[in-house]
Amino acid sequence: MGDRAGPIEGFMLELPTGPIFEVKGLIHPPGKAVAYPRYVPDPTGPRRKGRRAFRKLSSWSEKMAFLKGAFRNYMTFDPVLGDWFCEVPLQGTRVLDPREGLERLRKAGGPSDLARTALEMADEIRDRANLAWRDLGISGSLLVGLEGHSSDIDLMAYGLRACLEVYSALRAMREEGITRPLGAEELIAIYRARSEDTPYDLGTFLAREPNKLLQGIFKKWPYSIRLVPKKEREPYGAFRFKALGEATIRGEVVDASRSMLTPCSYLLADVEVVKGPTGMGPRSLVSFRLRFCEQAVEGELIEARGKLEAVLGPDGT
Repeated sequence: MGDRAGPIEGFMLELPTGPIFEVKGLIHPPGKAVAYPRYVPDPTGPRRKGRRAFRKLSSWSEKMAFLKGAFRNYMTFDPVLGDWFCEVPLQGTRVLDPREGLERLRKAGGPSDLARTALEMADEIRDRANLAWRDLGISGSLLVGLEGHSSDIDLMAYGLRACLEVYSALRAMREEGITRPLGAEELIAIYRARSEDTPYDLGTFLAREPNKLLQGIFKKWPYSIRLVPKKEREPYGAFRFKALGEATIRGEVVDASRSMLTPCSYLLADVEVVKGPTGMGPRSLVSFRLRFCEQAVEGELIEARGKLEAVLGPDGT
């Protein structure tokens, strides 16, 4: 099955040549991590770490274009995950743990206004949720030391109990006005960035996004929080995934109790495959992208587009 220790969702990998990759998901092959480039060295980049300048890769197309250069050998077909992924070898790579990153910020006392505000928010959540500091972490630019004027607070929680308590704390903080929803200007900027690889109806987007507790404003800084229900990797090979093709489906959400988690999931009923492979209607929607968390509620009729997958157990069924 492989070693379950190793980086998972929210961890960052710093390569010896400079690029910094963000780890995605909970299933990874031994000695590697599924991860994609987030910050890359660029002499004209606006962010600095020591004497080196970096730029952030935001869109999927930017990340793929970068990988097609010197890192094309990282793209590989994974026999367990059933598709092509970017898998980074861990040997010789610096692994940055969000929980250790938050502890370093605490010891440093917050070297910037953003860092101090992130610590304030983490402490507020920790106190309300009655958690240990090790249940929380910091990711993104604050973890790797590349914060800039456009950075946000990127917090993590690990373990199912911690995730549920954090979400409850976030609800209370929103109700008390300690956090607020993103404003129209901020939402339009997000909409434009996401629309590069995820088609959205603008009206629906603007109506739905302000209700999400996992993103918003704390003090003057934007924040986002990922709630990862596991503290370690899933066993590699316990289940296998088989890609069946792209599909568009319609159905009713019958269980959205895990919609705030990463991965988020929605159980479905009365599913109709509008376009794509027929004969196998999916029972759930699953995504590791924060943008799809808190997206639908129970009783809603939804339409979704994405990769249709079969999940196979040890006996191949």
